Amino acid sequence: MKIVPDPPVPRRTTANVHFGTCAGAHPHMFAVCPDADIEDALAHLAAALTSAFETNAQLCDTLSRPLADKAWATWQSLEICQALTEALRKGVARQKGES
Repeated sequence: MKIVPDPPVPRRTTANVHFGTCAGAHPHMFAVCPDADIEDALAHLAAALTSAFETNAQLCDTLSRPLADKAWATWQSLEICQALTEALRKGVARQKGES
């Protein structure tokens, strides 16, 4: 039996971040809400990246060079983002299971 219990695991949440200014043409239209659970935020991020990845894949198939080269570069960046997002999701789930 432990004499001192483990400290509570802090709840990981999002911060308030604005976006949607159309390159500064108007004030922010959207925001990520503060205090959303990080697992929920990562799930939404994964869904958004999948949508961007699939849209970009269609562009890669239909564009001709040199635009296709840019689409393939975007493909690689999106693939990196998807891998990092999945790694974060698995890491959060693992840490949650350890607590």
